[in-house]
Amino acid sequence: MTKNDQVLHLLKQADGKSVSGEEMSRKIGVSRAAVWKEIQTLRSLGYEIQAQPHLGYQLTRIPDKLFADEIADSLGTKFIGKPIFSYEDLDSTNDTVFKLGEEGLAEGAAVFTEHQKKGRGRLGRSWISPKGKAILFSYLLRPTLAPSQVSRVTLVTGVSIARACRQLTGKPVGIKWPNDIYYQNKKVGGILTEMSAESDRINFVVVGVGINANSVAADLPANSLSLRDITGQDVARVSFSKMLLREIEVDYLRLKKGLFDEIAQEWESYSVTTGQRVAATLLDRRIEGQATGIDSEGALWIRKDNGLQERILSGDVQHLRAAG
Repeated sequence: MTKNDQVLHLLKQADGKSVSGEEMSRKIGVSRAAVWKEIQTLRSLGYEIQAQPHLGYQLTRIPDKLFADEIADSLGTKFIGKPIFSYEDLDSTNDTVFKLGEEGLAEGAAVFTEHQKKGRGRLGRSWISPKGKAILFSYLLRPTLAPSQVSRVTLVTGVSIARACRQLTGKPVGIKWPNDIYYQNKKVGGILTEMSAESDRINFVVVGVGINANSVAADLPANSLSLRDITGQDVARVSFSKMLLREIEVDYLRLKKGLFDEIAQEWESYSVTTGQRVAATLLDRRIEGQATGIDSEGALWIRKDNGLQERILSGDVQHLRAAG
């Protein structure tokens, strides 16, 4: 724990009361001038700290920034979010976590950022996220799945995010197959799953999550909205990030226990795609019909107009009428 962390810990421990510089210098083992320097550093990061004569320092506000220490504080997970790294700017959280995977880090490591310079979604699309307004993170998994089953990870993550969004908003936030979080036919967030694999086994999986938290309509692409739009008030990004990590761990453990069928049933209850007339664009053709649900691999089944069903494991799916 750095000196900066120790000062912050003592201020938080005081629970809104003042802590003297003398007391902090004694407990940390540094001079009062060094304590003052660390206070200034915390203020530069956005922490509001009042200095009161004869009383000391009082922490009055914690910034809603995705600092690793704030997210890790009282997180309570077993391995997801252990450790957490946070950055002001990154090209891509997925790229950063992919490097961690190649370096051999255990599953659960997560990377958060306030802004991505080269954020991306599926099929090479860019991901637009105004700085300091979204929740952007990726995490590392090492599942014992065949490469053909990696789509299960995306669907399981979708369940975790949809459930957390429903808990936060009290609204029926849903999932558009395979990787988008939707509300009232508008996109709230998305998932990008990438993997390192051999022919018969997965080495590791990187799951990227982007949630429009506090963005306003002018900041977002058309047909998108934020959690703030849904709730009518700013979302505490740190608190919600903790909720997301906890839900992700719960569902990933269910997957590891072989309970994907159970998770798939929950996915169907959140689905805004099942029952819809859709168009699936594949590499060489387009399929239209009614989405009838997913199977044990997470593939989408579409009943075409000729009555035959076709299985879609990957591709771009468009709703041809508004989701319910």
